[in-house]
Amino acid sequence: MDCMLGEISDAMKNGEHANDHFQMQEILVNRWEKMNIPMHCLGFSLNPHYYDANYLRMEAPGGMPRRPPNHDLEVVNGVMAALERIGEDATETTLLRRQLSRFQVKEGIFGSPAARIDAVSMSPISWWSTYGSETPELADIAVKILAQPISSSSAERAWSTYSYIHNAKRNRLNATRADKLVFIHSNVRLLSRCSESYKQGSSRKWDVNPENTHLEESAIRLEDQNWE
Repeated sequence: MDCMLGEISDAMKNGEHANDHFQMQEILVNRWEKMNIPMHCLGFSLNPHYYDANYLRMEAPGGMPRRPPNHDLEVVNGVMAALERIGEDATETTLLRRQLSRFQVKEGIFGSPAARIDAVSMSPISWWSTYGSETPELADIAVKILAQPISSSSAERAWSTYSYIHNAKRNRLNATRADKLVFIHSNVRLLSRCSESYKQGSSRKWDVNPENTHLEESAIRLEDQNWE
């Protein structure tokens, strides 16, 4: 995000919109704060490429110095929040924090010359699969986090739900109340999947649209094929 802001600033310096730089940055940062979640910070923090010494010596777009993820307070706070949610209990959360520290300060196998070289040349998933043996719990989480594809399906599902709540006939709801209703509807929908009536009967899998190709619905239809 910082690199993107720097690139846009460089592009606007000598253009007709040079004076709009700060307004542009405010709009983008506000949008980012609305979209950003702790999982983004954890994914950024678990990518070994962003700890590479040569990468950190390079000047970022906009003239900003680069910092490793563990030197950015916003990222660290996000990582701590994500680990608190991932850990089953206080013991597991503490273990994950200690393993993350070993990775960030390059202790053990993380500090080997091979691991430092491969951090730049290998994909993050392959790197963790190769060098994560000393921190197996963190390596398992890293592979799951970094393997998640970029998809707009969750946002599209939210907008689909939003259309039921806020439409041309019911348009006096303010944004805060509408967001709360969408949140409640989505969670009730998820909770309903734990009931027996969702798994069988006339209302079985009521929220699955066979004409929709979203990843979630596709996975459910795949389960129905009863692979052996």
